[in-house]
Order: sequence, then C-alpha cells, then structure tokens
Amino acid sequence: MRFIAWLVLALRFGAFYVFEVVRSNFKVARDVLHPRPVFRPGLVAVAVDHLTDRQRLVLAILLTMTPGTISVELNGDPARLLLHTLYVPEDPERLRASIRNDYESAIARLF
Repeated sequence: MRFIAWLVLALRFGAFYVFEVVRSNFKVARDVLHPRPVFRPGLVAVAVDHLTDRQRLVLAILLTMTPGTISVELNGDPARLLLHTLYVPEDPERLRASIRNDYESAIARLF
C-alpha cells in the first residue's frame, strides 16, 4: 500500500477510534450516574481467524481500551476473541458485524 493511502486510512481510523472512545465514555458515565442504568452485560465471541496474530492483538487492545468492553480471551482454532461488554445488543451478530466492519477491515489494512 502506498504511504499516502496508508496515512489517510490511519488518520481516518484514528479519528473514528477517538470518536468511539469518547462516545463510549459518555455512555458508561451516563449509566453509572443514572439511578436506573441500562447495562446489558454479557460475553460475545468474535471470529478472528482471518487476521494475523499481530492484527488480533491490536484488535484486542483497541477493544479493551474502549470503555465498556474488555477482551477476555484470544485463542482457539479457529481463532476467536471473547469479549465482555456492558451493552450486548438483542442480536449479538450486530456487535460482531460492527467489529468486523468498523475495526477488522481497517486493522487488516493498517497492520
């Protein structure tokens, strides 16, 4: 990948990630301070067998640094990332698709 294209992708992903961290901070803070929080905690497994070891590690670290989400386990064959999140949607596939579309595609091209 040419450097300019990589730099543009890195800047776009960086801006997206900063926005996600800020948005997640407000969401968690709102629920912590609210008398009736709307937490829906749970575990969600995300298939990451198409990523390299480095890309899996970067994904796990970025998701852990996002408030409300913790990477619990990264292993297996086929490889999967087990996440604990405070906000599991009714359909966990929506969360998997969001991670696949928003994080994995950029991480695969950047790293």
